[in-house]
Amino acid sequence: MSYPPGGPAAPNYGQPPRKNRAGLIITLLVALLIGVLITGGVLVVRLVSGREKPPTGRTSVVVRTPSPKLPSKTVSLPTGKPTTKPSTRPSTRPSATQQPARSPEPPGAGVTNVARRFVAQLNADNPTAATALACRSAKQVIPFLMRQYLKPPTRLTTGTTPIGQQITFVVQLSGTTKGATVSGIVVIQQLAPEPICVRAFSVSPG
Repeated sequence: MSYPPGGPAAPNYGQPPRKNRAGLIITLLVALLIGVLITGGVLVVRLVSGREKPPTGRTSVVVRTPSPKLPSKTVSLPTGKPTTKPSTRPSTRPSATQQPARSPEPPGAGVTNVARRFVAQLNADNPTAATALACRSAKQVIPFLMRQYLKPPTRLTTGTTPIGQQITFVVQLSGTTKGATVSGIVVIQQLAPEPICVRAFSVSPG
């Protein structure tokens, strides 16, 4: 029996057998592939989210201030049928408070009226009513003048326009007394606050 040089080789007793490393390599490759996929997914997500975000730089901030509340106003709407629009045509019918305008009396109209009333009492030979139209200072004179100048029947008329201004006026007389033609005047006084009154009168043939 021959042995190799140096003696016979000792057997490998007690050493573990060599392990197969093919499974470890496959596991490492799978882990690396998973890491690559995860990294690529993260990059894709960042790129997509970066497009949606506004560009970096100056950032504008919009501040909205609350608008003041206006007081609410309640408007009541009319109910029922709408009323017709009133006519703007002026009414020709005078109202109760509006009285028809009176034409102003001509100057001396009150004086002429008193003179006519006085002459009417002279024609009626009524000294009492004639004295009632006389002024205070002439109430005793008028009856005396009637007895002196007039004899019934008397028919006297007055003029239409008195002569004078402000206080004393003269109204002309004409007519007959006891058949005789006479002419004369009536003196009228207009002194406030006294009413218009007769101051005197006189007649003479003519």
